[in-house]
Amino acid sequence: MARYKEEQSKHIREARRIQILNAALRVFAEYGVEGTKMSMIAKAADLSHGLMYHYFESKEELLTHSLLWAMEGADQLIEEVRASSANPLDKIAHFTRSAISAGSHDVFRMIQSCMKHPDLDEETKNLISQTSEKYVSLLVPIVIEGQNREEMIKEDPEMLANLYLTILSGLIADDVNWLHQNLDWNIRMLLRVIQK
Repeated sequence: MARYKEEQSKHIREARRIQILNAALRVFAEYGVEGTKMSMIAKAADLSHGLMYHYFESKEELLTHSLLWAMEGADQLIEEVRASSANPLDKIAHFTRSAISAGSHDVFRMIQSCMKHPDLDEETKNLISQTSEKYVSLLVPIVIEGQNREEMIKEDPEMLANLYLTILSGLIADDVNWLHQNLDWNIRMLLRVIQK
């Protein structure tokens, strides 16, 4: 019986941790690093302010854990796109659709917020840099394949990947609600930046 309670307690603790991380992503994305307070995350997670500190000692620790957790999702998306047998434009369209989808856009917005924060610690800067590099390293070979198939413009693949990600991030940072109103059309228009 004690082992069952221990397992149940572990499960509840992990569920709460994920609840907090989800709330942190949303709040950091909405209010930025400077504008976010632990009490705001607690409210978004529907938990007491004091209980938050049983899981994370500070806002900075929560920010780092949120980014690490978000990177796990980014890694899954990257592997999904890499494993796809779709043509290059469809791969990038899938990546774009996933980036705009619920949850993922908060990651993009949170990263942008962090990049604007003047006092970001080195660990967080490195996490953001790694995430950005992962997205670029995903897109560059897809762009090269698209260029070889004469579907994408013949420019420096890394510059095209960075440009595409910058535009996508800018759109997401602004507001994704209007993107969802006509998502397929918006993705087709965005692809025109790199399409031949």
